[in-house]
Amino acid sequence: MSVDTSRLYQRLRRTYPPVRRLLTWPIIRHLRFIMMRRLRPLRNGALPYGTAVVRYYWADFLERHRADIKGRGLEIGETTTLRHYGGQAITQADALDIAAHSPEVKIVADLSRADHAPADTYDCFIHQFSITVIYDVEAALYHSIRMLKPGGVLLINFASVDYYLYRGLDMGTGAPLYMYRMFMPLEVINMLYDLGLIEADFQLTSYGNLLSRMAFLLNLPAEELTEAELAAVDYGQPLLLCARIVKPANWSAPKPAYRDPHWLPPGPPSHLSPVTGHYGDEYQQDMIRKPPHPE
Repeated sequence: MSVDTSRLYQRLRRTYPPVRRLLTWPIIRHLRFIMMRRLRPLRNGALPYGTAVVRYYWADFLERHRADIKGRGLEIGETTTLRHYGGQAITQADALDIAAHSPEVKIVADLSRADHAPADTYDCFIHQFSITVIYDVEAALYHSIRMLKPGGVLLINFASVDYYLYRGLDMGTGAPLYMYRMFMPLEVINMLYDLGLIEADFQLTSYGNLLSRMAFLLNLPAEELTEAELAAVDYGQPLLLCARIVKPANWSAPKPAYRDPHWLPPGPPSHLSPVTGHYGDEYQQDMIRKPPHPE
């Protein structure tokens, strides 16, 4: 499927500082990719000075579905995205998280064990960049749909490629987070069918290609790729999967049997870093990397 990202791309270009725009010149971009022969991401994983490629794709998806973001909304961790895209259409914005770290968090829960969260309550739920750190994905998706009103919309993304937090990550909001899986379209579609949905209830959009996957892993910002390079979709090289799921009026899927992990990495987790974000402090220190699993 084609991905029209022209408006978003031009907006990013207008806000990109002039000196940094030099990095988008063809000759400079080609020279930059000579730096591919490396063992660590650019700037040792420091947050990109532009927009991470996956964030660019997610912003495009949310822009396409802005009309769904209205009424009483729910978001993971905070409500910034709800308010940005919903604006005046959002009548109430709530957050869900494993700890009540701010007044925005109205539901304190592990989403995969959210039996106490109210059903049939929300018009929309933005679930972004967190499903990979949930072990019992089926249960988390079940509760995500259960909390929606009939006709409510779940906007969710699934990473196909990302940095693997092999020691876990301490976000400072409770227990460490662990990354359990990456996702392919076949798996996501079958999980949705298992939850009682049919083809008419959801749309799955695939973003990414070989170049955008490499750029993301190298820590290159979206602004250093061309609009055409970002828009190209290679279904054999997905980077981010984005789903729009509408809760059917007669939805009555049984709750999945709960599952818990049998093993977690020993030792202290990485810590969230204001410099590197989701990389934690992995690349900001010289480490002797021990096997993260039994050998």
